[in-house]
Order: sequence, then C-alpha cells, then structure tokens
Amino acid sequence: MQQDITELFREPGQTYLSPARFATTLELDLSVLANALGVHRNTMRLHPESPRTQERMRDYNRVFLALLGLKPNVRDAAFHMKNTPIRVLGQRTLFDAVKDGDTDKALRYLQSISGGQNG
Repeated sequence: MQQDITELFREPGQTYLSPARFATTLELDLSVLANALGVHRNTMRLHPESPRTQERMRDYNRVFLALLGLKPNVRDAAFHMKNTPIRVLGQRTLFDAVKDGDTDKALRYLQSISGGQNG
C-alpha cells in the first residue's frame, strides 16, 4: 500500500515527487502548496525536481503515508491532514505542522495514536 501511495505522488517517468499530483490529491491550490513548501509557484511548476521542493515534498509524503496507516482511505486522510486541529501540535493541522517545520512532531503524534494514545 505504501508504495502505491508514493507512486500516486510520483511524476510519471521521473524519480521525484510531483507537487502538482500532491496538490490534486489533497485538493489544494498550487499557490497554497508553494507557500507551504517555501518555494515560488513558478519554481514548483517549472522545476519540481529542485532540492528544496523535493526535501519539503518528502516531509509531506512521510506524514501523509503515516496518516494513511491510520486512515487508509486517501480522501479521508487528505481531509484530516488539512482540517483536523491537533491539541499536542498547538491546535495546528498535520499540514500546518509540516509547513512550520515540525514534521518529526507530527510523525511522533501519529505514532503515539497508532499505539492507542489520545492526541
């Protein structure tokens, strides 16, 4: 399953994650994703393989894959990643936690609730 989801975000025929495919899956405006990645929208569109874009895309991908371990439906996971405020993350969503550079905190949270703890 994890590989199938990673392939969902892979640019066809390439070895990098596609910001456009990720934005489509999460139903995000490209400018919102560019802001979250910390890159200009044109950079994301013209050079999606850039190191900065790919570094940030991997962070989002890691959190999304972990969330899918709890919510295997892609649409449900996308909804919760963008819309569910989490107390231990300062009432931020998983999307916003990653945007703020707290990928490891988001992953620890998901790991803790997969083990039965409440967040």
